[in-house]
Amino acid sequence: MKEQLQHYELTLLIPGAIAEDQHQTILNEVKSLLEKNNAQITATEELGRRKLAYAIKQLRHGFYFIFEFNLMAKDLKVVEKDLKLNNNILRFMAVKKHEKTEEEITKEEKIKASKVKEQLKQQKEAVAAKEQPKEKAAKPKVSLEDLDKKLDELLDDKVI
Repeated sequence: MKEQLQHYELTLLIPGAIAEDQHQTILNEVKSLLEKNNAQITATEELGRRKLAYAIKQLRHGFYFIFEFNLMAKDLKVVEKDLKLNNNILRFMAVKKHEKTEEEITKEEKIKASKVKEQLKQQKEAVAAKEQPKEKAAKPKVSLEDLDKKLDELLDDKVI
């Protein structure tokens, strides 16, 4: 049985103690490692500096990076072994991921667009609801003549 290419996502954690200008060299090392093992990198993403849930080697912050790539399953073990030996990588995790088709991507974009439209509609309704009470609060003014007539009627009834 012939092995197929699998789609993987590799998340890297670089220690916060390493300067940001050194990140690119570390990422280039990882890219060359993947390419050396015949991986086809499809996407890379930088998530930035985040606080860790707990201290790892007395460090509280780290920089997260994500690589998506296609690779043979047998070659993944070699990649993971080499990543363990890299001292500049605090933690890493490689997981098999479902690769999205063009249909799924367009469907998700349509869903996002409809959600955005719905949120804008709700915001407009909220703004309109806030403005309406102000308009209703402006009652028509009563003339002085009407007030005088009302006072005369009350005084004539000898209610006092």
